[in-house]
Amino acid sequence: MNLNILAYAFYFGITAFITLRVGWLFYHYGANYLYELYPQQQELADSLNRILLIGYYLLNLGHIAHSLHHWPLITSELQMIELLSQKTGFICLVLGVIHFANMLWVRLWKKI
Repeated sequence: MNLNILAYAFYFGITAFITLRVGWLFYHYGANYLYELYPQQQELADSLNRILLIGYYLLNLGHIAHSLHHWPLITSELQMIELLSQKTGFICLVLGVIHFANMLWVRLWKKI
């Protein structure tokens, strides 16, 4: 079996799960943060929360799918594990950066 195809399946499965789970947690618990920022405008907070979730999913799942194009040819199981851990770790780092950037953007937008 081609190790690249196996690695792609593992990578997409792991990172899609992480992205979807973290996105749902941000959506669920981030609602309270948005309600505090917009106490008199609950509809705005709900709409903003949904927009952030959709944008988060599109950006991250698109990045995950696009990054498959740049993988080298995998020739051993050890190389596959190394590459999977490196790429998955990078996705986790990107998720954290995007989360903090979104929160900064929401806070700055509130001040305008």
